[in-house]
Amino acid sequence: MKKSEGPVIDMTPEGAFVEPPKTSWGTILLRIIALGLVVFTAALAFWMALFILPFLLLLGLVAYLFVGTQARR
Repeated sequence: MKKSEGPVIDMTPEGAFVEPPKTSWGTILLRIIALGLVVFTAALAFWMALFILPFLLLLGLVAYLFVGTQARR
């Protein structure tokens, strides 16, 4: 069985480490835009829930009272 030789260290012949290429400005901009869209969508969903929930609770109360009055008749 062959022994593992450990991790491979990527170095130049002069002994300097090879750095990964820098991220381009376009990629950074696209990531920021994508993050902004995700945050905007989450904020919009939260805002809609805040305004729709009281309306739905009121409709539920009206339906409950309506069913209660119909049961008494």
